[in-house]
Parts: sequence; C-alpha cells; structure tokens
Amino acid sequence: YSIFSRIGEESIGGKARGLAFINSIIKENRLFEKFDDVVISIPRTVVICTEFFDEFMEENKLYKVALSDLPDEEILKRFLEAKLSDRLTIDLKTIASSMKNSLAIRSSSKLEDSHYQPFAGIYSTYMIPKLNDSKQMIRILTEAIKSVYASVYYKSSKAYMTATANVIDEEKMGIILQEVCGTQYENVFYPTISGVAR
Repeated sequence: YSIFSRIGEESIGGKARGLAFINSIIKENRLFEKFDDVVISIPRTVVICTEFFDEFMEENKLYKVALSDLPDEEILKRFLEAKLSDRLTIDLKTIASSMKNSLAIRSSSKLEDSHYQPFAGIYSTYMIPKLNDSKQMIRILTEAIKSVYASVYYKSSKAYMTATANVIDEEKMGIILQEVCGTQYENVFYPTISGVAR
C-alpha cells in the first residue's frame, strides 16, 4: 500500500497535507483491506512541491507579469509560453507513463485548506484524459500544471487574498497529480463519485 508520493523537498501545500493525513490513517489502521470486496484508499497521488513553483516563476521571470493588472487571459498566455524545468519534465514523463487512468491536476497552495481561511474553488483544477501518444500526454500535462500556477494570479485570486488579509507575494503553489477513479466504457471514462467532506 503505497499510493502517495512527492517530487521535491519543500512544502506540499495544504490540500496535499490533508490527503497525506487521510492516507496515513488508512495505512496505519489497515482500512484498505478491512472489508471484504471493498477497497478504501485515496486515489494514486503524486505531489509536486512548491520549490518547482518558485523555480518556474524565477527562471521565466514571471513575477512582474503575475503581479501586474493584466487580464487573466494574458497572464495565462504568458504562463503557457514559459518552460517547466528539465528535471521536472523528466519526472512528469515517468508519471504519465505509469498512470493508468485520466488525471486531475489540482492546486495545493501553502494557504489552501487552512482552518480559518479556506481557499476552496479559488484556484483552477484541470482534468486530462489518459492518452496513448506520450508526447501529446506530456504537452497537456505541462499545460495543465502551468495553468494552475497562473490561477494564483487571476483577479479573483488576488481579490480573495486581499479580503483574507493574506499577501499574494507569500503564496506558493504545489501541484497534486491525482489519478481519477472510475471505469472505462467503450470510448468514455466515467468517474466513480465526487464529493466534499468536512
């Protein structure tokens, strides 16, 4: 039972911390095999730590664009034109080849899922299909990651930061790559279930 892993050494962000906590409870109490014909687990998850966000922002000189008053579409365009590090891209190729289903590319910022200031729905999430063409798969995976990074600097995110007395310069984004649980039926993949727990 090992389905939670990380790339990097720094923070995994609030949402990923919650998933890691749930995963440890399942593992420690052996809940995954407690009931006949029922598997209890989190979906297969890989977290990209916040150091890659810092690296991406600095190497592509994006802070000036990110902190400007440019429209969201322009910020997204600039982020999509930027390049992820080679070391991260190598790891993404391995992940893409090992995942069996579609992927959810989710935000996991340092401020997300805090006790008093939830950031639910503030940052973007992207669903991408599992493709047999590995180059195409890597392209849409990297675009989704860069798009989640860009969502930190959208007008609605900046407004929420101001409303919660946080400083956007201090926000750092981790990324959760999570396999979508479900069943393939002919050419369509159906997710099992979706919901929110509090």
